[in-house]
Amino acid sequence: MENTSFVETILYQKVKETPPYSWFPSSPQLIKIMLKEAQITPGLYCLEPTAGYGVLAEAMVQAGAIVDVIEIDLLLRQILFQKGFNLVGSDFLTSQPQRQYNRILMNPPFSTNKVRGIDLAMIQRAYHLFLASSGRLVSVVSNSMNIKNDERAQTFRGFLKQTKANVIKLPLEIFWGTLRPVTVEAYLIVIDKASEF
Repeated sequence: MENTSFVETILYQKVKETPPYSWFPSSPQLIKIMLKEAQITPGLYCLEPTAGYGVLAEAMVQAGAIVDVIEIDLLLRQILFQKGFNLVGSDFLTSQPQRQYNRILMNPPFSTNKVRGIDLAMIQRAYHLFLASSGRLVSVVSNSMNIKNDERAQTFRGFLKQTKANVIKLPLEIFWGTLRPVTVEAYLIVIDKASEF
């Protein structure tokens, strides 16, 4: 991390020592793919609802976006605050939108210590409550959308069909080159929300 404050460095070390459950930061390769699909132009309002320590949000800022973030983990929230991000919530599943966003980019956790497939619920919540009409959502999603047959997965598959989502298979090594490298089957979904007019 460049240009980090002393406090930020200490917080960052604490996160590395005990990473939050199901936190796998976006790799440079993944960020590049997501930014290409997002087509961010300067001045767009963007949200990262599971911001981690901000690598994806930083890339959106560099693309010229006005970025808000949400993060549930206290240490990661403190890092985001130290980096100067505008925090608009702590738990995306209970946060209420303060605005509608032109772009939402997210790499949500695939599960929590209590709920599997939480990414599916988060993506739908982002689309329905936070994404502006004519906006675009770009999100990583787990393979549970394909292999599970529970109500959550079935509803999500219906949602993808209804929204005409573009589903892109990601390389198995997409999370290599991060603080928590892992080999995982994952996809990127790109959804454009229809204009209300």
